[in-house]
Amino acid sequence: EHADRMRSRGIERFGEKFSASRKILESGGDVTTGQSPGERCANCESPLYGQYCASCGQRARDRMISLWEMIREASEILTSLESRLWRTLGLLLVRPGRLTRDYLLGRRARYIPALRLFLGLSLLFFFLFSLDSRLSVEAGDEDAGDISLRLQIGDEETPSNTGEETPAAGSAETTDDGQEPEASGNEEQDRCTDVQVAWPEGMGWANRWLSSERLQAACRKIVDDHGASFVRALLENIPAMMFIFVPLMAAVMKLLYPLSGRYYAEHLLFLVHFHAFFYLLLSIDQLAGWIFDGEWLPHWPASLLYAFSAVYIPVYLFRAMRVVYEQGRLMTGFKYSLLGVAYLTSLLLFLVSTMTITAVTL
Repeated sequence: EHADRMRSRGIERFGEKFSASRKILESGGDVTTGQSPGERCANCESPLYGQYCASCGQRARDRMISLWEMIREASEILTSLESRLWRTLGLLLVRPGRLTRDYLLGRRARYIPALRLFLGLSLLFFFLFSLDSRLSVEAGDEDAGDISLRLQIGDEETPSNTGEETPAAGSAETTDDGQEPEASGNEEQDRCTDVQVAWPEGMGWANRWLSSERLQAACRKIVDDHGASFVRALLENIPAMMFIFVPLMAAVMKLLYPLSGRYYAEHLLFLVHFHAFFYLLLSIDQLAGWIFDGEWLPHWPASLLYAFSAVYIPVYLFRAMRVVYEQGRLMTGFKYSLLGVAYLTSLLLFLVSTMTITAVTL
């Protein structure tokens, strides 16, 4: 009975922008909730109250969806993801600690989930870093192949890659005093045989995974391909190391803020967002280094960005700690120093351990 009056008022207020549609409830339906007796969600079997399920969010419709509606829903998902992505990255990059604070205040739907953001940016960074390292290693191998080896015979130096005749295999060379020179042997082989490890008494179990033989075998593999396989394996192991390192540093944050009343997961969220920012900034630096390579474009913009990043990262962490934990500069600076010492020490130990494990498992 009010439909005509509501439609006329809508047209009067909004003009041509106004549109209205009519829905007739089934006989016996609840006018206040829009629920029909016995109607349930086709996805989760929960009672329906309106057009969308209150439990899983699926829209209640009996008819088949059209191709046009499938395309429209896909575009809505992509548009929503794109808007959340740029909103998240922008806030993460230029507003230290703001993203974590919004998460803790319950403002989460507008941003990319924290772990998904961390995983995505870490994969992006390590992919770019791995690609750059592989290209560098390959270029280094090509350059190494151009090096001319020189043999020292008496007082003369003879390049080994020239067309000059060299002594045949098995022939003996003598020095001025008539004695044969000592065989030089394989220099790399000699270096690897010098790799020894001696565990103290009571730690013989360590020889099962880190013995002199395993280290020597790893050394020979690294020497054979100029470290290319070691670099590739190390780049594959570092992301796994970070998944252990970040939760450990969250425990350190928990110790630094014992009276803050925050749970361990909140400290972990803070470090997840910080490392996501770290990966994002280093990915930008990596791309800038490729673009401003000094051949087509000058290299100084990339160098300027590197210098800015080196200053911005520690400043970002200090500012983020102040925004999230809301303490004064003096107290934040004290805890910032303790966190820096713990962070650098733990990172060094983790890197050494990762390099060792990578070498012995080649």
